[in-house]
Amino acid sequence: MKITHLIKDHMPSIRLNVLAMLSFSVFLYAVNLSGGVILIMLTVWVAALLFYYGISIHQTRRRQLYLLDLAENLDKKYLLAEIVSEPYSSDETVFHKLLTMSGKSMMEQVGAANRESHEYREYVEQWIHDIKTPISGIRLLCDNNKSEWTRTLLAELEKIDHLVEQALYYARSEDTAKDYIVREIPIAEMVHAAIRENKQMLLNNRVLIEFEESDLSVYTDRKWIEFILGQLIANAVQYRRDNKPVISFAVKQQHNGISLIVKDNGIGIAESDLPRIFEKGFTGENGRKAKKSTGFGLYLCKRLCDKLSHSLSAESEIGAYTSIKLFFPKGTFVKVD
Repeated sequence: MKITHLIKDHMPSIRLNVLAMLSFSVFLYAVNLSGGVILIMLTVWVAALLFYYGISIHQTRRRQLYLLDLAENLDKKYLLAEIVSEPYSSDETVFHKLLTMSGKSMMEQVGAANRESHEYREYVEQWIHDIKTPISGIRLLCDNNKSEWTRTLLAELEKIDHLVEQALYYARSEDTAKDYIVREIPIAEMVHAAIRENKQMLLNNRVLIEFEESDLSVYTDRKWIEFILGQLIANAVQYRRDNKPVISFAVKQQHNGISLIVKDNGIGIAESDLPRIFEKGFTGENGRKAKKSTGFGLYLCKRLCDKLSHSLSAESEIGAYTSIKLFFPKGTFVKVD
């Protein structure tokens, strides 16, 4: 708040005092009071006003700066009305009451929205669990009736299961604490599990898997990492090259953590698209060509990695490769021998 604004607030009072001084001076002059006495009286009057306005502006400015600083440092700004000190003036009392009423109304609205969101999330999770039963039944029927047709059906079933899992993990990503268990897990176990989950898709698309075995372990949540690896495998298959597609997994130990690198020899990602591939809904040049991309998979992977305190980065070259690095930093969530 600028000083000029505070002076403007006092302008009606200043104008009234100036008018009163002029009227009083005319009256005193009319009753034959000497000009020197009138000047002294006006000087005292002006000095008193300057002192009063100076103190008033200083206190008001200090009060306003206190409130602004309080609001700036408050994480939940809607609680401002609950922690400010008692209002000084009648105007502050009215504004404090309005602020309290506004905050209460907002809390009620937010509470209602949170309840609706929670109920919807619960419904989605329940629906996903229910839909997994017929998916498992169809998979069992296909396993018991091996044929070219059932192998094709299994591949399509894997796509459905992949999308269902994506929806489930997105619903749970808002509150990882409910489904979050950190323990020491061998990286090789998670890689092999993700490959098994996507074996039909890999076989149908004749994708070769390369993995140099590693005995390194990290502290993480197994289910979340296996889901992330499944998303990366699905992306690599979707944007594979026609001739001898390969997906390789490499584990590298670094001084500040461990990296798991998933690399393919697919069509690659345009340099202009690379900085945005983890944005929600971004499909890029490849997605527009394929017309099957939702721009959701990598966004969800990045979101989950952030919640796990891991990092996800990408490198690519058009027509050559795409490399995604999942990094487990040394510390609470990583074991480095």
